[in-house]
Amino acid sequence: MLLAMSRDVRVILIKLADRLHNMRTLGAVKPHKKLRIAKETMDIYAPIASRLGLFSVYRELSDMSFSYMYPIRYRVLEKKVAESRMRKKNALDQIYHETSDRLAARKNPGGTSRAKNKSLWRIYSKMKERKIRFSEVLDVHSFRVLVPTRDDCYRALGIIHELYKPVPGRFKDFV
Repeated sequence: MLLAMSRDVRVILIKLADRLHNMRTLGAVKPHKKLRIAKETMDIYAPIASRLGLFSVYRELSDMSFSYMYPIRYRVLEKKVAESRMRKKNALDQIYHETSDRLAARKNPGGTSRAKNKSLWRIYSKMKERKIRFSEVLDVHSFRVLVPTRDDCYRALGIIHELYKPVPGRFKDFV
């Protein structure tokens, strides 16, 4: 597969599409086979999708693999995230609208703001890596501001810092 991929990236795109389809229909497979396929997907296919910049494919593959590898943990975490989103919905909507309105008022060219939810696999990985509880994970919800140039990026960051004071050690700007 690696040799074929080195000659033509379309080969790996087809393999990723096939694996995505297989993962979506994995429910009818025997439990021991599900676990093997999910682990293989998590170890091989999801990282390849990430490296190729296919982040929605990566997210779907890793979350589905997580659900088959650790079904109870997946369901518990899914429930906790859903509860958190419901509790914080009004605050998240307010932050989104304030940020969008302020960017528009300052005529930040091309600036768009989007709410983003972290995938369950990434939340679980962070909890396991740092040995923390769900209540200690602070970035279950996030916002992404997309702008066309680096200068606009720093202007947008300044606008957001005017609205919300960054918490030292907790703020990541990813400029």
